[in-house]
Amino acid sequence: MSNASTPATASSAATPSSPTDPNASTEADGTFAYTSWEETQPEPGEELPRVAHAYTANTFTGAIDGTGRAHHVMFYGPGEGQWGAGRYHGYEKVAGTVAGRTGTFVLAHDGGFADTTVRADWTVVPGSATGELAGLCGRGSFVAEQGVGAVEYTFDYAFDDQQQ
Repeated sequence: MSNASTPATASSAATPSSPTDPNASTEADGTFAYTSWEETQPEPGEELPRVAHAYTANTFTGAIDGTGRAHHVMFYGPGEGQWGAGRYHGYEKVAGTVAGRTGTFVLAHDGGFADTTVRADWTVVPGSATGELAGLCGRGSFVAEQGVGAVEYTFDYAFDDQQQ
């Protein structure tokens, strides 16, 4: 994967079960951009397949407004293009706002890549939200293409206000 990445992803709008229900689910979207990408290999010069670790920093706008710091473990296998094909998993701590509420939360990433396209799903780690975001639960996804500046994402979220 590279410092410059970005996708284009379609989002489908979901309607909350009740507009007045504070726990109703809301699907929203936005963009994020990588502000840094540092990747190391456990064994330099290792041939494919290989395992690598990446530390990334991101800036979010839209449904999530803030910054994220992520650690990813990636498997690079054979395939076409610069990256080949592979999978990655990681965790990203996000600090910012969702629906006007401020705090932090952790996203668990599960994705794959082939050639220059990354597809991933993420979920809010249960119990990870702090501050006004306590009780946040949700999931989202994105599709990133190498060289695109802003990655579009979807984020379907709700608040379990009993966890506050």
